[in-house]
Amino acid sequence: MILSKQVGISVLNEGLKTGADFAEIFVQDEKSHAIVLSHKRVEAVSGKATFGAGIRLIKGKKVVYGYTSDLSKKSLMKLADDLSASFKGEQSVKVDELHIVRNPNKHQPIKAHDSMSDEEKIAYLKKGEKAAYDYSPLIVNCQANLLEWDEKVEIFNSKGKVVVDNRTRTRVVFVCVGMKDGSFQSGFAGPGGSEGLEIFDRVDPIKTASDCAKTAVDLLSAPECPSGKMTVVIGNAFGGVIFHEACGHPLEATAISHNSSVFCGKLGKKIASDVVSAIDDGTIDHGWGSSNFDDEGEKTSKNLLIKDGVLTNYMVDNYDGSRLNLPSTGCCRRQSYKFLPTTRMTNTYICGGKSTPEEIIKNTKFGLYCVSFNGGSVDPTTDKFNFTASKAYIIKDGKIDHLVKDASLVGYGYEVLMNIDMVGNDVARGQGNCGAASGSCPVDVGQPTIRVQNITVGGRGGNI
Repeated sequence: MILSKQVGISVLNEGLKTGADFAEIFVQDEKSHAIVLSHKRVEAVSGKATFGAGIRLIKGKKVVYGYTSDLSKKSLMKLADDLSASFKGEQSVKVDELHIVRNPNKHQPIKAHDSMSDEEKIAYLKKGEKAAYDYSPLIVNCQANLLEWDEKVEIFNSKGKVVVDNRTRTRVVFVCVGMKDGSFQSGFAGPGGSEGLEIFDRVDPIKTASDCAKTAVDLLSAPECPSGKMTVVIGNAFGGVIFHEACGHPLEATAISHNSSVFCGKLGKKIASDVVSAIDDGTIDHGWGSSNFDDEGEKTSKNLLIKDGVLTNYMVDNYDGSRLNLPSTGCCRRQSYKFLPTTRMTNTYICGGKSTPEEIIKNTKFGLYCVSFNGGSVDPTTDKFNFTASKAYIIKDGKIDHLVKDASLVGYGYEVLMNIDMVGNDVARGQGNCGAASGSCPVDVGQPTIRVQNITVGGRGGNI
């Protein structure tokens, strides 16, 4: 172990000496490695080490946090002493012993990151790079990335618990840029998971990069999207980013406990149409947002958020859960030891329904079919969102008609939930990084193909 139990006990008690109810030490040792190809050359091969510990003390609703990269006992004791000065009282909680919690050790890599040389990894990326340039002379750049993380965390707390978890993640990213008549368009793909280099066995770099190149080239000649209120069909996998942003964040206990969410006080009430059920699941085998434990040392869980339109639970961490009188759902996360942890999504998705994607398209006389999104923004206090589709098609008379560019969706998350009237049977997930108060965390977003009525669509192609 990075930190011994004996040191952990001493540091925890040092933090508790002035009356804190709870003390926690989060230790992190992470090594990351990246290879970047751009403009037909190896742009960078780099590594980074993140090593340190954060100490959190809680008394009632008051929280203090500090961190250090010096893991000597002297340094940690000083940090705990400094933080304890925030409270005035007598020690009421004492740690006498610590017990290591059994780890299920899921999500372990089959092929370690050091099982291949950088030259072999570059050769894999170059296959995709070549395919992209070969697709069309309009492709002016293909950026190919391999991103690797190997992390070990240790969590000690005043409940007498020690958690040790090893986390390995790998992601392959292709970004292709096309240019025509001074106009640029791009295509993106970024598959990843809690896995090692076995990702190479399931991600074909030639097909992945070629698909990105095709998207970029097709968008160059696509007309502008019209604007107005439309029926919108949202594709599976990364289409789930709308639910993640507009509905997922307002269901996090951080927002609920501060009364800054439109879903406050809605447990047991209808917040979505009957065809909508949704889950946050940090246990999915090798999921991009999966882990054995969260960053408070709680086991991750499969958490049913919405069932048949009714709100059944929030995503909850221990601190905010104590304020809401709700148990943790194992989804407290942070980017690194430098961040105070808080409730965050893991792998969040809308459950599959009974319709096929073909049936959904066939039953749509006119509308917009959004396959994927560049991203967007949400005001968590009002739940108003604005998203830009990276790939969208016009639907006419129950058929996919033509590609359009610069399509944006504007609305309110709670309205989208109520206006979903068809849900597909093709659930899939896409990978991304979510930025919030506790930093950037890997998350899976997902859903089947869904249809939403009456979304405001923005575009420069005139009114419908």
